Amino acid sequence: MIALLVAILFSLVSPYSLLNAESSHLHRNVKADNLVNSSIINNFNQQISQIEKSNKEVSNYTKQYKKRYYDNPISSESSDYYDNILIETKNPRFDKIKEERNLQKTYKKILLDKRPKLVIIIDDISNKSQLNEIAKLDLKLTPSIFPFSKDNVSMIEAVNGLDFFMVHLPLEAKKYTDELDTIKTSDSVERIAKKIESIKEVMPKTKYINNHTGSKFTENKDSVEKLLSVLDSNSISFVDSRTTPNTALNKIAVEQNRLILYRDIFIDNKLDRDSLLNQINEGVKISKQRGYAILIAHPHKETFDALKEAKNRILKEVDIVYLNELNIILKKFNVSHYAQSIQNEREYKNTQ
Repeated sequence: MIALLVAILFSLVSPYSLLNAESSHLHRNVKADNLVNSSIINNFNQQISQIEKSNKEVSNYTKQYKKRYYDNPISSESSDYYDNILIETKNPRFDKIKEERNLQKTYKKILLDKRPKLVIIIDDISNKSQLNEIAKLDLKLTPSIFPFSKDNVSMIEAVNGLDFFMVHLPLEAKKYTDELDTIKTSDSVERIAKKIESIKEVMPKTKYINNHTGSKFTENKDSVEKLLSVLDSNSISFVDSRTTPNTALNKIAVEQNRLILYRDIFIDNKLDRDSLLNQINEGVKISKQRGYAILIAHPHKETFDALKEAKNRILKEVDIVYLNELNIILKKFNVSHYAQSIQNEREYKNTQ
């Protein structure tokens, strides 16, 4: 098994293939009683650590997913959101919250364009091979790229060649952790400004940022306002990945009368074909009702396969656009604020 892992990782053909292979192996060992066998996980982490030490090219993407040994592994953002849902079950108002969640959401027709617009963001991009996989699909997918070092010449060249990209900024979660440089609620404006400055030094064309995890950070209104003030001074727009139902971005958007875009659907919470296509279809349904929708996915082989299949079927019913194009269109139609799109949103928010 160690030899197999080394061969797969050193190939670096598919950054996600190592974890998919290993998660399948662990699934066979763990699923029996639905509990994680700590000895298996410890052994797995030791193997990964050995490979990391011998290969300096191992990406942050691979490192952060070394914990993904569950059946149907989900993304870090989805995991962060799921953690918050579990926390809410301890809330005495949970039954009311659950009841509201089970309501069929009805979306107001906001964007009165001829065809619905769909944005598909691919989070967690950290290397050139992932960008190449996106390019093969020949769709206007929006890559969201982890901050990287100015010494990473190949990524700088790749990013400079993109029609559009955004930056995937790690923000503090309540429970989820990884090895990335994360902005925390305790950080000062100066620390945040320094981080954004370092990002613009490497990717000067940065105009949009969305959060990697961030459930704790985006619930903290003071922290979010500090971040937004820094982004505003750099002419950068923030997109809420919505890793918590209690995000402060809605209130801030209303108070400041500003447009803040947010994620509607996570495509790849589960990696089986039917689930992936169903999530894509749900996004298309929202876009038809509202006029637009924003979906988030991750650079998994299964996700790319599903998007390829949907390209000539489900996705033919909408216009896939880059995130910046949607932002321009919404401003043209004078759309402002954040979550005015769900007719029962106010009642739903009052249960939080």
